[in-house]
Amino acid sequence: MVAWLIALVEPVCGSGAACVRSPAPLLWAGTALATFGIAAALFGTRVGVWAGWAALLAPGAVFSARILSTDVPLLLFWALALLAWVRLRAGGGVAWAGLLAAALGLGLLSKYAMLYFYGCVLVAAAADPASRAALRRPVVVAALVAGLVALVPNLLWNLDHGGATVRHTAANASGGGLSLGVGDALEFLAAQFALAGPVILTGLILAAVRPRTAETRLLLAFSLPIFLAVAGVALVTRAHGNWAATALIATFVLGTAHLLARGRRGWLAGGLALGAAVQGLLFWADAHAARLSLAGQAPYAVTLGWETTARAVADAARAEGAVAVVTERRRDAAALTYHLRADALPVLAWPGPGGVPDDHFQMSAPVTGRESGPLLVVAGCADPARVAAAGEGAVALGPREVATGPGETRTLWLFRIDRARPGLRPPDCP
Repeated sequence: MVAWLIALVEPVCGSGAACVRSPAPLLWAGTALATFGIAAALFGTRVGVWAGWAALLAPGAVFSARILSTDVPLLLFWALALLAWVRLRAGGGVAWAGLLAAALGLGLLSKYAMLYFYGCVLVAAAADPASRAALRRPVVVAALVAGLVALVPNLLWNLDHGGATVRHTAANASGGGLSLGVGDALEFLAAQFALAGPVILTGLILAAVRPRTAETRLLLAFSLPIFLAVAGVALVTRAHGNWAATALIATFVLGTAHLLARGRRGWLAGGLALGAAVQGLLFWADAHAARLSLAGQAPYAVTLGWETTARAVADAARAEGAVAVVTERRRDAAALTYHLRADALPVLAWPGPGGVPDDHFQMSAPVTGRESGPLLVVAGCADPARVAAAGEGAVALGPREVATGPGETRTLWLFRIDRARPGLRPPDCP
């Protein structure tokens, strides 16, 4: 889905970072409108307006709307699917079933986390009589099945490529292995307050204490199971805060509705003011990114200096007569592929361990050993013996350092090799 979105806007405004990211705020606007629709259908227009603003100014949304990640389209399609479910639950017809099928299918092509929706439907059916009745309707069942059908091409591709995406997703979930980590679970829960906003998430928690209405139980079914499931993953291995992002849509609606029902409009206004302040702070920080330092750290260091880095690599490749650049870290492959997109210099990646690719670059642009000339290797550490283990005639060219913020630099170690050894990769850096 991210690739499709980029392909959609690139003919309009080019391949610069601003254009590539431009779908994100537009999609978030759609998510806020869908959130309004959900809340208005369940609790009335007044709650809908507040819930829409809660979605638009949530701290997580304020950050997410500045980048184009898989969560951005996922949350739009989740919100549309939940809106369709709310309407079908109230007796809506074929048009709402069509929206549900389309939203589920497109959501699944955005991120596998859309599968949570099916589990939430079952929980809702157990807790909410109207949802249970909706699930008995053939048109609703057909919509749920049609959504899954959209994933068939993806599954066929995985079967043809050794389960690459499924394997990558499983590796993300397992992290560094199983280990009981109460601190990790608490960190995940704290992240939810940062993403949803402390006021809105508090409203959800208060509503969950005594879920008296069917609408409350419905929205809890589309939020609490996700929060609890991912918190359980965080407890035994690891979990990033955004892994429960789909729970935020119901959180925006229920947290807002509960607080308004108890006359806490001032709390909500304070929460929105906090989101607006975060937005303003990020605008200011973006404008001062190269000079910004917090507690001796440059918060933008990971994103700055990549164009300069790419130019340094390209200059070194031309000086050495290299026919391609070879990378061993995914972030280097991604950044160099993007910033050298107008250059005739291909960017390749060492094959994955045992020949099994770990990422897109190892699969789509691997070193084969059949390249027609010398190669420039971009390594993550200085040891020439590592590079010599996978390339013939390795010559160290020294480090290249690029400023990435106050007191911060990015260091790349460059090597020239005459030829890559087929199927081999350098040992990992210490």
